[in-house]
Amino acid sequence: MTLDFTCQKCEGTFELEADDLIDGTEKLVCPHCDNTASAAMVDDFTSAITELRTQIAKLAKKFQVSMTIETEDVEEELEDEDEEDDEDEDDLDLDDEDEDEEDDYEDEDLEDDR
Repeated sequence: MTLDFTCQKCEGTFELEADDLIDGTEKLVCPHCDNTASAAMVDDFTSAITELRTQIAKLAKKFQVSMTIETEDVEEELEDEDEEDDEDEDDLDLDDEDEDEEDDYEDEDLEDDR
């Protein structure tokens, strides 16, 4: 599997074989400007590629798979997920306010009993 990269720093393009990246014989470094990703980022990426290949191999029993993933597509998904996370956090804040109001009522009940 060949991976095509475009450097965000210099806009240079280059290719790497997934196998070479996974086994460590190639590094994810732009050959034009030496821009590089962190070791943790590369480790996560190679793990994801390895898992993707495993799942495609399983699907190959039923389907032939060909795919193209564009960075812009993934960025849009991440933005959508971030918006959903923000909405979820807002919902959590509302729940906390409800609990605070319940605590206030309990305190008032205690004061009335005295």
